[in-house]
Amino acid sequence: MSTTLIHSGTLVCMDDAWRVLRGDLLIRDARIAALGDNVPAALAGREPDHRIDAAGALVLPGFVQGHLHLCQTLFRGLAEQADLLRWLRESIWPLEAAHEPASLAASAQLGLLELIASGVTCINDMGTVRHTEVLGETIEASGIRALFGKALMDSGDGVPAALRDTSAAALDECHALVHRFHGAGAGRLSVTLAPRFILSCSDGLWEGAAALAASGGHILHTHLAESPAEGREVEQVVGATAARHFAARGVLSSRFVGAHGVWLDDDELRTLQHHDAALVHCPGSNLKLGSGIAHVRAWCDAGIRRGLGSDGAACNNRLDALHEMALAGSVARVRDAARPLAPREVVALATCEGARALGLGDQIGSLAPGKAADLVVLDLGGVHLGPEPEADPYTTLVHAARATDVRLTMVDGRILYRDGRWSTLDPDAVRREARQERRGLLRRVEARP
Repeated sequence: MSTTLIHSGTLVCMDDAWRVLRGDLLIRDARIAALGDNVPAALAGREPDHRIDAAGALVLPGFVQGHLHLCQTLFRGLAEQADLLRWLRESIWPLEAAHEPASLAASAQLGLLELIASGVTCINDMGTVRHTEVLGETIEASGIRALFGKALMDSGDGVPAALRDTSAAALDECHALVHRFHGAGAGRLSVTLAPRFILSCSDGLWEGAAALAASGGHILHTHLAESPAEGREVEQVVGATAARHFAARGVLSSRFVGAHGVWLDDDELRTLQHHDAALVHCPGSNLKLGSGIAHVRAWCDAGIRRGLGSDGAACNNRLDALHEMALAGSVARVRDAARPLAPREVVALATCEGARALGLGDQIGSLAPGKAADLVVLDLGGVHLGPEPEADPYTTLVHAARATDVRLTMVDGRILYRDGRWSTLDPDAVRREARQERRGLLRRVEARP
């Protein structure tokens, strides 16, 4: 078995004891074998096969992006409306409808370049309606850990014909995706059920998706209570808020992951907690679309499992977990000045809590023996981090660190990014393909009636 020693770093463990240790971490194949004082005994006098110098750096669990749309990376800068429903109907859905396999692959690869270089080791991606197998193949080849699904849409105002499935066809494709990708990549990939939101899915599609998620133990990933206008339309369509409708229809469970959760009252939060449902905070997207500021302190009070996400590059426009942490820490002070989120709570959203929200808390999210070696080494040498970044690593991470400080990103013990170089992606080729495919996609949009 291969061993790797990451030595001389500051280990930000993100465990229940909130330990911060100076020392070493040992990886045996794809797992963390030991850390701190336990490393010498685990080595038993043998030299490690590989050494990584983490002097002057933090070593911490890889960041978990709890809500993404890789299909939208090519759309960066093309959809600037400050209103969710207009943004979807006028820009995003027509753009998604114009995707072909090559453009979707290019969009995903461009997003993955950014994610991996900024320390992200696990993503939860919503997908799009067509060509989901291409998305799966692209994610698998990148080496990242991922939950992903086919976006389910079979109805709704403004939904282009190219994004409408029948519910039966959509669910049949989900079955095929589960067969092909669930557990692929040596267990790194998981297939989710991803009904987009109430306004684009019929009752029959919701029932089928919830049943398939329950029978296979899959995450059900959707959008929830994102904007006021969306909430008003949802109540017109189903006669209740989304959370109450989901509770009445048996959609909520410990497999439910709802993105945004901006407009939830205390009773809805109690309902979500009762069903052990999870929420993902996306402050960058919520601010840019003018959707509002989620009350994450109330999520904590209610005992809701919770994570952090960038959403898509069309509405953020960054896929940067550190930027999202900075926003989460700052907007929490605006939303609840008396009880803002502490920096370590924000880091938890992107690591241990984010892993729990996706049902992966026993596998990733903290530095502990037996967990997957999904981690990031973040350099502390930048002048913007001085004078003493190690004194409070949580505050350093949330309020000072940048994506460019990431020195190394590792998933399952495999280095995906190190010192400006990717091991599974060619940045020049990806950028070239992205430019070409975006031009072709825009021509297809313009040619549609």
